[in-house]
Amino acid sequence: MDSVSPKKTIKKKRKTQTTKSYKRREQEVESLLREVRISGQEYDAEALSLLFFHGEDIEEQQEREHMQSEADTKGALETDEDSGEETTVEASKSSNHTFIQIDLQPLVWNQLYKQRHYYDESLLYRPSNVLHFQLHLSDAQLTLAQIRMLNRFQEQAKSEFNKLSSELVAQLSDVNPPEFLLDGELYRSVCHKEFKSVFFEPMPREFFQGLPTRRCLKLNLKRIRFSFHPLLLEEHELAQQLEDLYDVYNQQRKLKICKKLREELEIARQVAARLLHSAGQDQTSEVKRQLRLTKQLRERYYAESATQRNLLKQLLRDWAKLKALRRQQRFQCTRFQLSLRVTHPSDLEASYSAWKESFETDLAEVYREHLELFYCRRRLWSEENSSRGSTSRTKPPRKPQFDRIMASLKKEYEKAFKDPEEPFVDVIRLHADEAAARIQTPSSQQTPRARNYFLKIFLDDEIVGQTRSYRLEPDLQIPINECIGVLLEMTLPGSLHIWLYEKSTLTPNSRRLAEMSAPLTLSRKDEGVHEKMAFQTSKSSSSQLAGDVYVSYDYRTTEGNGGTQDVHALDDVQRLPEPLRQSLLPAKLPPMPEASKEPVSPRPPIERYRKPNKHHSPLIFWDQQLQFCSIDELVENRRFHLLHSRHQQKNFHTKQLRFVPALENEITDLEPLPDSRGMGTLLEPGTYWNPIDLHKHRGRKFLQLLYEVIGSQSARRAKALQTPVPLLLLAENSDLSSATGWAALWRALVSVFKGQQPVTLPREPAAWTGPQIQDNLFQRFSVSLHVVRATGVPVRSRHILNINERRTSAGGDMSTSLFVTQTLMYSNVRPFVTLSYGQRLCRSRTAEGSNPTWNEQLQLQISTQFGDLRDDLKISLFDEQIEQQYSDEASDLYQRVQCNWLGEFRVPINSLLATRKFEGCIEMAMPKVLVGYKRPLIDSVTNMSTDQYPEFKESVHLWFYLSIEPGGADVTPLQSNALACAEKPELQIYLEERKLDLMQLLPQPQRFVEPLVCTAQGKRVCLTRLLESIPLPPAVGVGENPVEAACRFVSLLSQLRTYDPCQGFRGVWLDNQSILDSTWCSVKDLGVLLCNYMLSLGLECWLILGMACPHGECSFVLYRQPETSELFVVAPATGKRYQLQDVYCPLRRLFCLVGKHNIYFNIQTETRVSMTNFNLQDNTCWFPLFVRRIRAPHGGVHKLDYMYKRSHDLTQLQKDIERKITKKISAWRTTRKTIWNRAFQPQLYQILCEMEHIATYSRGCYDEPAFSEQLEREYPNYKFYGFTLNFAYTNLAAISERIRTTCIHYNNHSDVEFCVAVHLHAHSNDVISVWLFLLAMVPLVV
Repeated sequence: MDSVSPKKTIKKKRKTQTTKSYKRREQEVESLLREVRISGQEYDAEALSLLFFHGEDIEEQQEREHMQSEADTKGALETDEDSGEETTVEASKSSNHTFIQIDLQPLVWNQLYKQRHYYDESLLYRPSNVLHFQLHLSDAQLTLAQIRMLNRFQEQAKSEFNKLSSELVAQLSDVNPPEFLLDGELYRSVCHKEFKSVFFEPMPREFFQGLPTRRCLKLNLKRIRFSFHPLLLEEHELAQQLEDLYDVYNQQRKLKICKKLREELEIARQVAARLLHSAGQDQTSEVKRQLRLTKQLRERYYAESATQRNLLKQLLRDWAKLKALRRQQRFQCTRFQLSLRVTHPSDLEASYSAWKESFETDLAEVYREHLELFYCRRRLWSEENSSRGSTSRTKPPRKPQFDRIMASLKKEYEKAFKDPEEPFVDVIRLHADEAAARIQTPSSQQTPRARNYFLKIFLDDEIVGQTRSYRLEPDLQIPINECIGVLLEMTLPGSLHIWLYEKSTLTPNSRRLAEMSAPLTLSRKDEGVHEKMAFQTSKSSSSQLAGDVYVSYDYRTTEGNGGTQDVHALDDVQRLPEPLRQSLLPAKLPPMPEASKEPVSPRPPIERYRKPNKHHSPLIFWDQQLQFCSIDELVENRRFHLLHSRHQQKNFHTKQLRFVPALENEITDLEPLPDSRGMGTLLEPGTYWNPIDLHKHRGRKFLQLLYEVIGSQSARRAKALQTPVPLLLLAENSDLSSATGWAALWRALVSVFKGQQPVTLPREPAAWTGPQIQDNLFQRFSVSLHVVRATGVPVRSRHILNINERRTSAGGDMSTSLFVTQTLMYSNVRPFVTLSYGQRLCRSRTAEGSNPTWNEQLQLQISTQFGDLRDDLKISLFDEQIEQQYSDEASDLYQRVQCNWLGEFRVPINSLLATRKFEGCIEMAMPKVLVGYKRPLIDSVTNMSTDQYPEFKESVHLWFYLSIEPGGADVTPLQSNALACAEKPELQIYLEERKLDLMQLLPQPQRFVEPLVCTAQGKRVCLTRLLESIPLPPAVGVGENPVEAACRFVSLLSQLRTYDPCQGFRGVWLDNQSILDSTWCSVKDLGVLLCNYMLSLGLECWLILGMACPHGECSFVLYRQPETSELFVVAPATGKRYQLQDVYCPLRRLFCLVGKHNIYFNIQTETRVSMTNFNLQDNTCWFPLFVRRIRAPHGGVHKLDYMYKRSHDLTQLQKDIERKITKKISAWRTTRKTIWNRAFQPQLYQILCEMEHIATYSRGCYDEPAFSEQLEREYPNYKFYGFTLNFAYTNLAAISERIRTTCIHYNNHSDVEFCVAVHLHAHSNDVISVWLFLLAMVPLVV
């Protein structure tokens, strides 16, 4: 039977019919193939056939014989001269000569011809004669041609991310190389796009219509939606959030993911059931795999259903919130509208049965999975115990409980699926026309009509279109709905760029706001792509905007609507197979890097040899790019850190380095790194100076030395100008020895008629000896303080809490007994005032109530040297508290007096010496948190409003009169007029003329301020040059409110307290570099710095020069708020803001306003600032110094590219401050033991961390009752008294002086405990804000 079956198959096989011509051609081809054998191996016939049809022509080969690369490649094909074989010569010919010429019918039309392509010689890869990789050979010696060929194939393998074949290396390295190798020249491409080859099957010429090279890109620009805008309301944010949620919900509903998962789960369950039925008890691996797949599908189905259900709940919840917001605000400014279609189940029984059936099916499946897991664990347990024996047995696994599994599954089921009684909710969004009819925007929320926007569209950096300008709608959306068609030829764009512009109605220019980019991607079967391109304007712009642009695009053919309908569409073209593409397409290197900007265009060769064009940019290889490194690599380099630290001269170890190793691996680990890496300090270990203390000390010394040098220079030049010059010395190059004779007289007369040249006088020693009063002599100063009254003094909070509890328990209104209420509130505080300087102190008598009246005069005698007057006069406010206590030995009653510090007002002694007196109303500096006390607001004890009682203020005000005798009027002022002037002589003459006109209009001559002031360079410039935009600190530029952050930063700079004439208006005005590097300056320099910061923020501001309490001559800043156009005055020394009509503003007299373009002098007779007219255009009130024909000079003083420095580490300084405070308080309490309770320190530190945020003028007042009452309510068994202190850091001695002034260490209670917390907030350039919390607590006897 086995021998019969093959015969039957042979009979059924059909015989191939061939002709005689076919057999003759087959024999010729086979004979030719035998002649081209390579080393006994038969070459691939398919490759030879492809090479035959796509071989090079003889004419092209002769044109390219002049190129150098052909000689290199031919050298690799040459064999040894001793072999002398004739086949070598035949192999060098083209392979198409070894085949029979076959006449084929034309497959395409005649217009298609073979185009010649010319390649640029600069792009040709020329291998070198040195081998690029290591080759292990025993005896073989490679020729130059073999080395070049190996390098060429190695480069090609790298471009294809492959390795060089070992067989090819063996062939090329052989002593007798093969007869020929297939090779092509390597060229580098200048195009970064990847061209995709296509395949067309042959067709007759009459049916061929050409290659589909044209496509149409259709861009549909839908709308623009702003998510961040100055007009953005809460309704806009909620509506946009709802719109995004609805888009996600609608997309999930279209995809029907849950339905598809449900169908897949049913199919998987059916397959698993069949497999189980066929397999029986023995579950194969196929059954287990199917059960695992069923479990994964069920879990995914549950998760998707729960996600879709939660999304619907969130959508309904936000929609209800939006409707409630619209009802509350009584208007609608968005078009978003939803419609809900609620469908109740028609048959509840069927719904319950379907739900029960589905749940039971899932429950059975889950329970079966738990049982399988249990049986598997039970089998493993039995095998393990049988192997161990009876000595050590473990507990058997427990059988799964059905009730727990059912409860857990029911919980998941309820989260994922709706209840049978729950109705089906379908959310539908209404159309734009239906929703637009409901918009009701009030007149106050109307958007300005001048805000028009348009878009510009770019494809690969080429503009293709522009939309019309559209107006911004009330819902902060711009409907565009424009379509733009772009005809594409031969190539497809890679990216889409859209620029957003704002069109101005006043000028023809438009302002570009943002740029958006997105790659153009589209699959073959996709109908279109929908993109949401986000944009955001830069932070430096005046109004920051953000939003999205909705775009959709698709590709279409030029003949029809879509690519799938046309036969010759580009999407329907078959891709060329990968093996065929690799065989047909020549090898190439990767494209040129981006560093080569100018593209290299191919050019045809004209002569036999053409030199490369010099205009083409050379190739830049990767080894050349590695000569530069990125910024991140440079920052991480250890050698760069050492060099940078040595250049800054801040690190004690690195600034003395004389040699830094050239390589990073030569740097040992023992060498110190800069401060940024955590190794090395500024000074040697064990020294006293802290880096921040050293910075402050050097800054103070620098400013004092600067004042001394400029003062000495001005005095010397003033004395030289007052010295009479002989007539004979007026001639040029004359001296006293040649001042005799007729020749000297003739030279003097000639110099008079020709014009006097600048006089060069011989240098003399410094004639300025400082103040006329001797500094080394003791003098007696008498300080007189007449304190009248105060308002708003804090009251004790425990008494107020008792009143509140009493009022709540009574259940009635206490407004009827207002007299009793005020008496209870005012009687629990007994304030008095102290005047202190150094260790000397005097106090007033004790008054009663929150609005006390003293009308008492205090005298303080100071005996010290004039040069030591650097401290501040402290006007402190205390509360005298009398406690009744009993003696331990007998039942005797005695009283203990405790004085609690409430606040203070500091007066610099140098400003008091200059002005002789201060009078009026001042605002006391109260602590932010005052534990144990509370503001006396009338609404805290009654139901009456605070408007009926104007004496209840948030701040504490004190009416006083302060004077000193004798004053500092005898001190010689700084003679800045003798210094050189940087302005033009014409401007100086003009200012002198305007000064004469101004002096006639000024009601008081003291109001005149010299417009030419002295700078830190020792030259006089105009005041307008001091105002220009300068770089902002890093914390100011990124803060929420940059104006308040700038005020806070300026107020933390250190102020020089010594009496020096250089601190006045006729003194030295510092630039921003001198102020920020030293962190020391005068009060007038703070105003200049703050005004420049506001100019950088784009605000309209002026510099106010006048008299203020307590600084005397100082500068304030007047700026206009952009939102309300209201003018405000800012005190740069404290960072507080005041209104123009505020009677409590510390500015007493206003001399002039300095703007960037002019100086306005106040010629009004009214001296009160609150009654001053600030209309600068009124010539009866203000005198402008510059007119149209004479413009004010600008700039040239400040450093516009100033770089801020990062502050040092504050960890050690914080510990030093805390240690200093504890030691000082313990040393001051000599008769009592000091107990430190650190249990409250974490809570106090947490309060201090929040203080810096509320330290600005727009957040809170002097007292934060939330923090103080929190301590009293959490710890009712303690009696607390404490406060916070905030000031700029100068040194540790200043901190000790501030704490000693509060007298908290005078608490002599036997059970008193103290707690201190320190928090430091660092700004740039070691500008540090110090926050202290001092708390004294006494346990209450239960």
